Amino acid sequence: MKPWIVTIVITHLFVSATAVSQAQEADFNPLGREVPIERMEKQLRIQVEWIELSHKDYTALMAERDVSNPEIFKSSNDGPLRKKLEEMIAEDKANIIDTAMVIARSGQRAKVESVQEVIYATEYEKGGSGSEDGKKGMSKTAALPIATAYETRNVGTTMEVDPVLGADERTVDLSLSPEIVYHVGQEEYGEYLVGEGEVIAKMPTFYAMKLTTQVAMIAGEYLLAGVQSPFDMESMKVDRERKVMVFLKVDIIVVGLPLKKAAKK
Repeated sequence: MKPWIVTIVITHLFVSATAVSQAQEADFNPLGREVPIERMEKQLRIQVEWIELSHKDYTALMAERDVSNPEIFKSSNDGPLRKKLEEMIAEDKANIIDTAMVIARSGQRAKVESVQEVIYATEYEKGGSGSEDGKKGMSKTAALPIATAYETRNVGTTMEVDPVLGADERTVDLSLSPEIVYHVGQEEYGEYLVGEGEVIAKMPTFYAMKLTTQVAMIAGEYLLAGVQSPFDMESMKVDRERKVMVFLKVDIIVVGLPLKKAAKK
């Protein structure tokens, strides 16, 4: 009986110690002291979402419920609209193209990129004498053309933002320029004769969905900031049958706030 009694006591002590440890972890204060939340450092987490759907569905979502008696004032909270899109995403009626997120201090600029740099020539110099062919003002010459100027274009997703937290610590003034850039093809810049052959100089072409705006919003709420048209890579044209809705969301991140207290807010 003694070994059995000792085993029970040890187990009980282990369970009690575990419960105490979990309680201490839940109440753990990373600052090591009690600090009023008003005095805690605060940062802003800015998120941008690009959600694509059909033009028809977009029109239905944005239509007035009562066109004969439209509302003069509307709430800035687009959470219900974002919730409907979440349901459409689950039904494969909409899809998230991309999401960008960055944390910034109030009054400080922040930037996040997911890009590939495309470096290309923009100007050429004749490599030899030749006759004008009249195509885009370039010449057919007896030597290879020499590139004299280059540019770099970032292909992918970029978001640059300047956030300012309001004195009420609830509203946020946001200045931002999110964009998605696609490399959609090549365009002929000029033709050159090299011996018996021909060299065609080309430049890349891009399509950008860019939004530049300044908004005031409530922390924790979604805001529909803009609507854009995507590019159709099959037809190589702007797809007017589809729309991309751009949503913003800003959360206030309190530095050092214990998780247990954050959950009560």
